[in-house]
Amino acid sequence: MRRYLLVAVLALVALTAAASDRDPTQLIGMDIRTALQTLGAPQQMFTVRGVDESEDNVVFFYPDFTYLFWFKDRVWQVRYDRRSAAAVFGITLGMTRDQVHGANPTPMTSAGDSLYFDLQSAPFPLRVRLVFNAGVLSDLYLYRSDF
Repeated sequence: MRRYLLVAVLALVALTAAASDRDPTQLIGMDIRTALQTLGAPQQMFTVRGVDESEDNVVFFYPDFTYLFWFKDRVWQVRYDRRSAAAVFGITLGMTRDQVHGANPTPMTSAGDSLYFDLQSAPFPLRVRLVFNAGVLSDLYLYRSDF
């Protein structure tokens, strides 16, 4: 019994570490074949209706609470929701605004319930949106800002 418990704990630690160490900038621009090879099959696939037809998205949802948003055959946006254990750019879901500013010194723009900052090191324009609910970070989006 102890052996099985140890194996289960080690698998959970490895899964958590993999989710925490992922660089979401590597997911942007990924094609379907590469996404399936890298992340495996999604747990769910669904559509999200945009303001107009051209803004509709197909979304892959993964058990680590990562969402991939597709435009044609490429990922254009990645989302982590409040249940995610991933650390992204030094930021974890559940932080307060002050904690986010302390963890990531990048200049940020505030708009309503969100903070925004741009990434300069990507091959195309990328923006991060941090969404707060009741003062706590509930969603993190990374997306191509030229879309």
